[in-house]
Amino acid sequence: MKANELSRKEVEVLRVLSESSEPLSSAVIKRELERKGFFLSERAVRYHLQALKLRGLVHEHRRGENSITPQGLEELSRSLVSQRLGFVITRFLSMAYSVTYNPADRRGTVVTNISVIDGELCDKALEYTKRLYDAGLLLAPYVRVLEEGEEYGNVTVPEGKVALFTVCDLTIDGVLIRSGIPIFLKYGGLVQVVNNKPLRFIELISYEETTIPPLELLVRGGQTSVNKVVRTGSGVLPVAMREIVAEAREGVLNVLSNLREKGWRGILAVGAPNESVLGVSVAMDRFGLCMVGGVIVSAALVEEGIKVDTIAPHCLMPIEEMDTLR
Repeated sequence: MKANELSRKEVEVLRVLSESSEPLSSAVIKRELERKGFFLSERAVRYHLQALKLRGLVHEHRRGENSITPQGLEELSRSLVSQRLGFVITRFLSMAYSVTYNPADRRGTVVTNISVIDGELCDKALEYTKRLYDAGLLLAPYVRVLEEGEEYGNVTVPEGKVALFTVCDLTIDGVLIRSGIPIFLKYGGLVQVVNNKPLRFIELISYEETTIPPLELLVRGGQTSVNKVVRTGSGVLPVAMREIVAEAREGVLNVLSNLREKGWRGILAVGAPNESVLGVSVAMDRFGLCMVGGVIVSAALVEEGIKVDTIAPHCLMPIEEMDTLR
């Protein structure tokens, strides 16, 4: 990197500041960076802020809050988005490869998503989560609730809030990978469901061509109707699509069968080799695997008008530290 070039972390700090209409503290910047997949200590955030201030790209206000300067906006606009292309898929694969969960003994680490909500809505959120599982739309019957002030995986729950940890779809990728099955992350999108039957993708975002996790983006945009699917059997779901080499299909079916026996759900479609799945074509000698995205809990809450801060995916967690839905 040339001396006058910004590091990726500095670019992300500027992005966070540029997206806020108010000056931000280092603690808030830290939290927003985590949502983008950058996990820095507050001390590290302050270090990068100081470097940006020295270059005139950030202005420090009273109380230690910071805002981006016109020069900072200009510098940010010059930073090529291409430096972040591929970051999402690389991070996702890294987390999937780190999964150690074994369906045989129900032990090991899984990838988790976080939904941060008002503490008084915790029981309601758990109720919606249970409904999703009963409807076959939640990947796994495991949750963990963190109360205000508690910390896990670089996230500290703010005052008056709770954090709901649920299992991310990357866990299934990880289980397949540990079984020797190669996975190609292809798309996050929206699937139309009619009479409890998934029909087709109506929106697709490629993991390789985005700087934001696709399903989180779609959920944040209010484009799902998860609760309608639960109530009526028809609506729109957030769905992740993978491609897998044709020769591994029998192995995939065996792994999914083992997971199903352990209470896992949420698999919408397993395509045939060289045939489209839910209206999307696949590469030669591959087949498609479509599963409900782990962000479905956040989607259900957002649809009910509940303010949710989502980090998806967030971290690895031993499944033994999670509770079973009741």
